[in-house]
Amino acid sequence: MKTLGILLSTAGLAGVGAIALAATPAQAAGAATCSGAKSIASAPMLRDNKPPSWGTIRLVRDNCYQYWAEVTMASRMPANAKANAYLVQYGGGSNGRVLSCDSRGGNGSVVKGQRTCRTPKVKATAGSITFAAIGREFHNYGGGYQEISENSTSRTR
Repeated sequence: MKTLGILLSTAGLAGVGAIALAATPAQAAGAATCSGAKSIASAPMLRDNKPPSWGTIRLVRDNCYQYWAEVTMASRMPANAKANAYLVQYGGGSNGRVLSCDSRGGNGSVVKGQRTCRTPKVKATAGSITFAAIGREFHNYGGGYQEISENSTSRTR
């Protein structure tokens, strides 16, 4: 902690650092009250729309009405592949807004050695807002990443 204080004061950010450190427990406590995440729609990840399933795309909601998309691949991704989940929002003034695992607040697309990723969470309490989740898998055969599978959930609330 002493080293952190010296580092922050050296950078001229001691006040900002103290505020950020003090705010962390309150933010964590608020996040803990939003639980009960449940899958409200899902679809298999198919290549050429044919079985077998290579993973699952899910639309998820918690008890605070935060929505997100999550893709889970059946096995860990090899070095030449990646996958991503996309959350599409309809209504509420943000019609057609799309967020991916790579968007701010997401945890990054699925890359080598990983199986899952999720998009940022979007709070939506208005009944007119609906969502869909889209999952896409990409492979790089030497000429850049190309989409090899995609599926989506139904639009739902």
